[in-house]
Amino acid sequence: MSCAPRAAVRGTPQGPRPGTMAASGDTEAVIDPDMVALFDEFLGTETSVAFGSPPVPRPAARPYQYVLRDTEQRGLSLRHGHLVATSLQGANAAQEEPISVVPNRHLERQRCPLIVGIRGGSRALSCGTGTEPQLHLEDVELLKLFSGDKDTATPFTFYKTFGGSTHTFEAAAFPGLFLSTASGPGQALALAAGHGATEFYLHRKLQ
Repeated sequence: MSCAPRAAVRGTPQGPRPGTMAASGDTEAVIDPDMVALFDEFLGTETSVAFGSPPVPRPAARPYQYVLRDTEQRGLSLRHGHLVATSLQGANAAQEEPISVVPNRHLERQRCPLIVGIRGGSRALSCGTGTEPQLHLEDVELLKLFSGDKDTATPFTFYKTFGGSTHTFEAAAFPGLFLSTASGPGQALALAAGHGATEFYLHRKLQ
């Protein structure tokens, strides 16, 4: 499965853009163009924000949708209210749940903070608000979370890192924990420490 388009560009004094990972040893970076477009669409360009334009929702802005697969080509399906990583070949393909994302306007833009959900953005993926993470889905719209306050949106937010072909998702509310499908076939999507982070391929679905 092909990953999102990418390009290598020289860094600029403005710093990295959303979805950017700096390469070691020089100033080149790998850019995820979809993320740049997403943040620009919802928040305006970095230049406009720098000159005082407030980051507010735009009427035409809608969540971006992606097909998400791990490196074993397992996708996500919804089973008993939980997202499960499973092989979705043949007749099972119709069960695949694309993910939907919008930016978190309160967190550092360069770290690519994404509020993540499913069903076109009508359900959101939360890590919970307790002292220990509890990954689960809630019936709340991504656009409502985008418009809400920082404390409300952060449990639903994941910092996405782009490595040039694959992506990882770190829980904003629980630093050091990442989305993982590595617990075994048919197991629910979970959170794992850095060594257990799953690298995902993303393919954008155009609405």
